[in-house]
Amino acid sequence: METQPACVFDEIVAPVMPLIVEEAQKLSHDAGKYTLSFQPFTLNLFFALIKGIKSMSLLVTSIKTSPDAQALELVRASKSMYSEAFYRYSVQTYRTIFYTLLKKMNFLHIPEVQALGRFCCVDGSVFPAIITMTWAVYQQKRNAIKLHLAFELNRMIPAQFLSTEANASERKILRQMLEAGVTYIADRGYVCFQLFHDIGAGQAHFIIRATSNLLYDIYETLSVEIPEPWTTFFTGVEDRKIRFTNDAYQHDYRLVSFVAMGEYFSFITDRFDLRTSEVIMLYAYRWQVELIFRFLKRTMHGLHLMCHHPSGIEIQFTLYLISYLLLLNFKQKCAPVEGEKMDEVEPGNNDQNDERETESCKETRTPSMFYVCGLVSLLGNRVRQYWKMGIHWLTTVRNSLLLSFTPEVSRLIWSMQ
Repeated sequence: METQPACVFDEIVAPVMPLIVEEAQKLSHDAGKYTLSFQPFTLNLFFALIKGIKSMSLLVTSIKTSPDAQALELVRASKSMYSEAFYRYSVQTYRTIFYTLLKKMNFLHIPEVQALGRFCCVDGSVFPAIITMTWAVYQQKRNAIKLHLAFELNRMIPAQFLSTEANASERKILRQMLEAGVTYIADRGYVCFQLFHDIGAGQAHFIIRATSNLLYDIYETLSVEIPEPWTTFFTGVEDRKIRFTNDAYQHDYRLVSFVAMGEYFSFITDRFDLRTSEVIMLYAYRWQVELIFRFLKRTMHGLHLMCHHPSGIEIQFTLYLISYLLLLNFKQKCAPVEGEKMDEVEPGNNDQNDERETESCKETRTPSMFYVCGLVSLLGNRVRQYWKMGIHWLTTVRNSLLLSFTPEVSRLIWSMQ
């Protein structure tokens, strides 16, 4: 007898289901004791995140009334049951699922990045908290929490994360995340000579945008190599070996600088093996960590906290990032198989989509955005095709959750870029 294809929702969550079942089995008598036990609690939340349901109250209503939820046989539960479950289950259980999933899943790599090593963009983003969350004091009369993220550029996926009160030091969090062999890419808030030394001591590397007040001596002028098309976006490119005047360790670093639309950019790195163009390209990709924060906050409605307890919030963030992995894996699974027509552009060639993205950057009139979008567009539209989960694509997925995951449905979902 021919097996009926799984529906789209089941196909999306398929990679994580064995891990959920395994963790549920470790919780003795959990399923028999609670209506909203570990497995249905987790699946209901994945349903909420994939569907874009904004709050716990709306999730309760949706599962009671939505034909999708009923067809998927999701467990009905009250708001208080969800609140209790957030307290009941361990943050570490969900973190274990996240990191196990990272090892288990095969994501596409960006060839231009993969050839140069392993790279992670690091940054933190503030999420507003209600006034009663006194542990999350941020500013006077304002509470907030911060999600710290190491976003791996090679596969465009979150690789490490921590959630803290919003005032926590991002430099301190980076020290906790350090992994040998990784090059960390960060903005000016991470400029610190002690941090530079600590990164090197941890056998890692960095590319960090410099602040304007740094004093240094130039020891060598290095050769500049950039492709001719890149001069559209910046001029005055310089590459120098330097030593900072106030650096107690007096390490040798490299300073790459240029001007884009009248704004001066300079990057500090300890990677002397990279070409000038490669340093610039890698920092341009740093914008991807900003885009994932925007995706989590806006597209996935992450600004609406489902729980107000520190461990519950960390569970929520962990589920957001697991959902990101599941959706990205699903998108790449929908990609045309080898032999079918694939709309892929080689590096250095623009198409209409690239030109549209560059024009969009011009409209923002922000030099940083123009430089970043323009340069990334020169690398072709593969990022948009294989890694970007736009609202049109996500809406198509949300409207297709009950459809059988057939080749026809896969092609339909893939086409909605």
